[in-house]
Amino acid sequence: MITSLVCTGFLLSGLGGYASVKASETAYETHNLTETTTQYEKRGYVLDVINGSDDPALNPIIDEFVNLYFKVYPKLTKKYALNPKEHLKKVTVEFDPSYTGVAYADNGKIVVSPNWILTRPDDVALFTHELTHIAQAYPRYDDETWWVTEGIADYTRYVYGPHNGSWRLPEEVKETDNYNSGYRVTARFLLWLNQHKNHSTVDIINREMQHNTFNLDLFKEITGKTIDELWAEYCANPDVRTKY
Repeated sequence: MITSLVCTGFLLSGLGGYASVKASETAYETHNLTETTTQYEKRGYVLDVINGSDDPALNPIIDEFVNLYFKVYPKLTKKYALNPKEHLKKVTVEFDPSYTGVAYADNGKIVVSPNWILTRPDDVALFTHELTHIAQAYPRYDDETWWVTEGIADYTRYVYGPHNGSWRLPEEVKETDNYNSGYRVTARFLLWLNQHKNHSTVDIINREMQHNTFNLDLFKEITGKTIDELWAEYCANPDVRTKY
């Protein structure tokens, strides 16, 4: 499983209007804040929301996260989980004021910084990125593979959105970029591979990662060219079709 990957009330119809069943709600004191846990369930999928913030401005953002979970996570599970029917159908998201990063996924739980999302309320698609990590459930996350993990997660963020903020795949390739830069840089390269070389590129890489059999030779098996040849071709003509 992936470990420690770095990378709100009323339900909003703007994300599809997915009605959720509020199963339970509890409150208790922790770190001098009132922490509330609310559980939502729909069609066999469950989301536990732990809110450790006392800022009411977080409530509508939490609602967006809830709607996004029921809209996107079943799709991510079906498309990217190794065994979709047996994959985890209960996820916990915690808004933790003591967390100083952005967000991370760890063993079925996603932790989000309230400070980050409150100052960037259009960045709710970070939840799609983190939910992808739960669907991926790769056995490795190290110096050789992290860029694949994060690249695919940003690729799915592009595919599934929502695109209601300024986040975009990079418009051009910088001299400092490489296929293993990770996140948006790798995501755009993967999109290019899907569009210009093999439309199953991401799916194949995802499965190899899950079986712990991924290596760079895989790119030649998929496309007929080495990863360095592909990157050079991409840099020379990096055009991709995007939709936001």
